[in-house]
Amino acid sequence: MKMIAGIFLFAIVFPINEKDNISFQYGMLGRLESKNNQIIELQDSSTIYTGDEVRINAGYKKGTYFYVIYKGSEGEFAILYPEEKEKVVDIAELPDTIYPTVLNWSKLTDPPGYESFFMINSNFELENLLVLFKRYNKVNEKDKMELAEQIQDEIDKWGGTQDLASISNRMDEVVVGGVAFRGDDDDKIKDLHVTHECLGSGGIAFQKIVIIHQ
Repeated sequence: MKMIAGIFLFAIVFPINEKDNISFQYGMLGRLESKNNQIIELQDSSTIYTGDEVRINAGYKKGTYFYVIYKGSEGEFAILYPEEKEKVVDIAELPDTIYPTVLNWSKLTDPPGYESFFMINSNFELENLLVLFKRYNKVNEKDKMELAEQIQDEIDKWGGTQDLASISNRMDEVVVGGVAFRGDDDDKIKDLHVTHECLGSGGIAFQKIVIIHQ
């Protein structure tokens, strides 16, 4: 599968935060072509179809690093956030929580299969992961296969360690840009909503979501 993506990205360089506890918010949303573009929450093992669209919103603390990685149905990788060309921002000018649109509405195209998204919030920069992606984006398809295995190993290092186990919970109230949303349309999910919080430890919060694309 390939995604036709409109990605609204900016990257931020932060100093290291020594605290072990860490958490981030996220909203993985689907816009369903077969249901008049109704917007729904997507969770692990959700099923969507070719022609539907996916969007990812996030919220993470300044002074931390945030990464979102995509693995397509044919095993291809892409780093969705941060973008490769980093824009340095004065941390003093930022709010306590940053709310980027990590992936703007992006349409699913064939082939179908399992679409995996990895979200990592860290108190320290994952330099090796970034180096691997810089190499991955420059090599031919044969070399990409070898680097894809190294990228997966690097992801597993942060997401597969029991000591770094993370817990994801649905938030009591959906949030738009840090403000809890109330009103007549409480039950309706909107473009900018974040719906879940991932709680981590050991300086890492990790969430994997696999979407079943049919």
